[in-house]
This record gives sequence, structure tokens and C-alpha cells, in this order.
Amino acid sequence: PSPSSSSSSVAPRIALYEMGRGPGGRASTRKTRSAPHIHINHGAPYADVRSSTGRSILSSLSSACLVAPYVGVRGSLDLSTGAFSRDIDVDESSCNETEGASASASVDYVTGANGEMSQIASSLIANTPSIEPKYKTMVRHLTRSTSNGEWELRDKSQQIIGVADWLIVAGSSVAHPRWSNIFGGDPPLVQAERDHPDPKLREALDAIAMQEVSPRMAVFFSCSGSVARQWLSLGFNVATVDDDQNCSILSKIMIHGGRKGDNGDDEDEEWCSIVLHSTEEFAIRNSGVYGASSTAARVGGAATDASMENSLVEEMMAALGEVPGIPSNSSNNNSGDCSLSNIYNYGPALHRWGNAFPKGEPLREDLAFVPSSRIAFCGDYVASPERARFGSFESALLSGTFAGENISKYYNES
Repeated sequence: PSPSSSSSSVAPRIALYEMGRGPGGRASTRKTRSAPHIHINHGAPYADVRSSTGRSILSSLSSACLVAPYVGVRGSLDLSTGAFSRDIDVDESSCNETEGASASASVDYVTGANGEMSQIASSLIANTPSIEPKYKTMVRHLTRSTSNGEWELRDKSQQIIGVADWLIVAGSSVAHPRWSNIFGGDPPLVQAERDHPDPKLREALDAIAMQEVSPRMAVFFSCSGSVARQWLSLGFNVATVDDDQNCSILSKIMIHGGRKGDNGDDEDEEWCSIVLHSTEEFAIRNSGVYGASSTAARVGGAATDASMENSLVEEMMAALGEVPGIPSNSSNNNSGDCSLSNIYNYGPALHRWGNAFPKGEPLREDLAFVPSSRIAFCGDYVASPERARFGSFESALLSGTFAGENISKYYNES
């Protein structure tokens, strides 16, 4: 993202550059025109919020019915037995057992309106004329104007697609060495600093380069009618996989559903979406596959091994099918054709979350704001004053808030 402001006396104009189809990143929601009632939270099924500032921001959205409590059943699933163990929330246990539990230990679980995680990000920029989203747009190069020092955002042909007084770097990819492995060439911000050296920015880039990532492969699909009812009857919505047998394929299973009529559809048939997340080990073993429909492949041009996609889908679906009690693909198909496309309304589709979870140390607050280069960093890889959990939705929310406040304070004090 890139805000552009020429003066502190006027509202800043903000251009939001996003490779995906909409806002949210890992907290986005996949949809399909062929089945408009279906929405699939294929990254984060909910956000957990612990800080007073995070609660305050989301409460303002809740009053407008843009954010809602997440009421799904969370827990863990034993792969060998199919037994599900429900998580006990801090709030629930404090009410039932330890009334004196600290309020700071409580966690709010939230999702977007209609159960769509992308609605949270959408609501943050909705009805704000000064924000101009530019979706399905990739910034390949970053340069500085020699005349006025403005940032120039360029595409793969080096054509300028935008200019800005300040950059807010909401994802670490343009600053991290993994860019070279996926898209080739130097990370745009690394090259920009090399052309216009800044010791503080260099220190920030070195710190970001030290962060590692924990990738995931995701397979997701949807169904309706009797098949949906079988999935919804399992009694859980988000299950972290307990794998004593160490099959190293599945790490999480997520189920979300409703009725078509809930979205204004004339029909009242039940539907549900199912999302499988792989283990980190499985994603690393298959690092050359991104998914043909992924943003990295569609917009970024990342080379993906299409011949491997079907086999990876089959491997993850086979691991799912081995869990006792999970609806069987064959039993759900009366036609005798066991191809998955004849069982499910949508998918199974494959997606790689190459930057699913950052690992290491968050970028320090003092390095997240670099006025000498007119750059602010925010995202789940950045520390925040209230010490939100590293790699969480809340850390992105808080660091983004503080990035904006720091820029505003900079101009007010200038």
C-alpha cells in the first residue's frame, strides 16, 4: 500500500496496491460467480484479539454490523481415532471456574459480516473517498524521483503505475529475499535502498531478511445438500490436527456453512465449504507449486508446476479420507464416478500460502518507521506497542494503525 499526501493540511490520498482480487491477504475470502452463495475463508477463519486497542477498533466496526463474534466450534482432532476435543475459552473457564482471571488474558474471536473474513478488511477502507484500491496490481520495482524524492511504483515493464510521498509496506515480500526465489530479481525495496542508501532503512531490511516464514498448502472445496449436511454434522468448525502417526500432511481442517437462503437466494438448501491446511513440512517439500488460481501465479507470474497440482490435491484429500468419521468421497457419489468434481460444487482447488506465518523476531517498533526514506512498515511481521501475537491478524491491525499515527504525528510536528 502507498499513501500519497502533499500537505498535512489536507486529507491524504491513499492508493492501495494489492495483488489479490480484494483486501485481506491471508484474511481474505474466496468466492465464485458460479455459486454466489458460497464464500470460503481459505486462510484465517477468524481473528483473535487480545488488546484494548484492537478491541476498540473492532468495536467501532461491530456497531455497524461489519464485524461479528466468531461462534464456530474450535478444537483439536485426533487423526488416528477421529475424536474431536473442544477448546475451552479463557472467558468460559473464568466464568465457570476462576472468576478472578485477569481480563488481559481473555481473547475475543471475531469474523466479518456474514462470516466472511474479507469483510473486516473491506470495512476498514469502506466509504473513505481518499482511499483508492488498485486490486490485481503488482508493484515490481520501486524507485525515487530525482527531482522531488517521490516514490515511483513501477510494473514489470518499468512503467510508472503510481507515485507517492510515503510508502506503507503492509507485506514483507517486497523487502524479503524470498522475493527472488518466487519472482526473480532483487526485492524491490532492497534495490531501492541500494540506489538511495539510508542506514536506518538498511537496518530495517536486514532485520526483515532475518525473519523466516512457515508456508502452508491449502485445498478447499464446497458442497451442498446431503453432502453438506454430513460435513456440518461433524460438530466442529476449526480443528487443529493432532498427528501421533506423523503423516506430516494435514495441520488444520476448517468447515463453514449455512443455507443459500441466508444470502437472499430463493433456495434454502444447506451448503458448506471445507478448507484443508497442510503442515509446514508438506508445503516445503512441494515448494514449486502455487496453484494455477493463486495470486502469485495469476498476477505475479510465478512459475508453478501445474502437473503437480492434481497429485497434491489428491494426496491431501486422501489424508483427509483416512480420518475416521470424515465423509467419504465414494459414499457421496451415487453416479459411480469418483472424480472429485462430480462430488463437490466447487473445487477442490489448491493454493499456496508461501508467507503464511512469519517466524523469528518481529520488526522492532523503532525500525518500523523510517521518516528519512518516508517509509512505514506494518503487518503481521511488525511489532506493536501492545505486543500483539507475532504473525496474527491483530499485529497487522495494530501496526497499521500505528503506522498511520506516526505519519500524522510526523507532519503535525514538522
